[in-house]
Amino acid sequence: MSEYKFLTESDLNDFKLKLNDLNDNLTRSGKKLIIAKSKFAKREVNKDFVKEYENYYKEAKKQFNEGCKNDLFQQNLYEAKKLYNSVNKNDSNFKEILNNYKVAKKLYKGYKEAVKERGFGGELSALNNVALKLQNIKFKYRENHPFAVDDVSIEIEHGNYIAIIGHNGSGKSTLSKIIIGVLEPTQGSIEVYGNKVTKSNINIIRKFLGIVFQNPDNQFIGSTVRDDIAFGLENRRIEPSKMNDIIVNAAKKVNMENFLDHEPLMLSGGQKQRVAIASALALSPNILIFDEATSMLDPKGKSEVKQIMVELKKTREKTIFSITHDMDEILNADKVMVMNKGKLVSFGTPKEILSDKNFLRSIHLDIPFVAQVEEALQNLGLDISGSENLDELVDKICQI
Repeated sequence: MSEYKFLTESDLNDFKLKLNDLNDNLTRSGKKLIIAKSKFAKREVNKDFVKEYENYYKEAKKQFNEGCKNDLFQQNLYEAKKLYNSVNKNDSNFKEILNNYKVAKKLYKGYKEAVKERGFGGELSALNNVALKLQNIKFKYRENHPFAVDDVSIEIEHGNYIAIIGHNGSGKSTLSKIIIGVLEPTQGSIEVYGNKVTKSNINIIRKFLGIVFQNPDNQFIGSTVRDDIAFGLENRRIEPSKMNDIIVNAAKKVNMENFLDHEPLMLSGGQKQRVAIASALALSPNILIFDEATSMLDPKGKSEVKQIMVELKKTREKTIFSITHDMDEILNADKVMVMNKGKLVSFGTPKEILSDKNFLRSIHLDIPFVAQVEEALQNLGLDISGSENLDELVDKICQI
């Protein structure tokens, strides 16, 4: 048996990540050069300024081209083929050698595709159990504007359900856009499962994330529910033979398996949002973000979506973030982030957050209906508090 150490899928993934990083650097250098030339055309800068960025671009291009030239995969195929040709089918190691040869051919093909696609398809793995770590995050939309997000730091463990609340202009929507990579923080750092988010890996980091937006009508692509769920899988280049099982399983999780051949636009608002959730779940994200996902739904639709979020919470397989105005929803969460004027002003369990109702009202937030009823009963002299839902409140009242 050869002592040669054959390459694995992990080696190909590392190559893709490196090439993606080099390609991103080349792309950014090209954009900076275009800006420099534009400024030169407007006589805002001199030739030396443009020359500097031309040199940056040439160096980035050189590094990318050198990064594409990797002889390891060809050498790996050569060694595997040589060993395969040297053994008899009756050899005890034949199956292992044959498998090494098949893998080597697949890796070499993957290497050539990676070069052609400039590193597309690399994947990062979870390095720890911290789903999201924000450290001193600041963001402003313009230089002379105040910070829309001001020095927010937090760590969220995997499997938690986090509600993010705040009045209009509190910074919660801006923070959500920073988390999903739509906005780049002015200051601070972000880590997703131990991977520090950078300009070069943001597209790869997004594979950890699934997003359900506010308006379900803006999320449909396919002519049927099945086609719509399949759209994301096609973009991820999932093998067609595996798609049907993934689609059906995702639809079952949101009780939409009997609607796969229906037109999305003929569904109710709640059903549309359930399809949007299924489309996100089909991609197996570690983190699922609901961005005001119930705000445009009728009471029945809201109840359907919130129940799915509770069911997902019970599995502890996903980390859930819900940006919401619905104060009743926070009772379902493990922890609540309260935003005000760009700052994270409070973080705790729903019970801890609701213990200071006056503070919530001072930052223009309502309190959940259950808490309102408890407060009214307390004003009548009844000692009732800490109910997590309406059923629990009713039970406490019945025990009086």
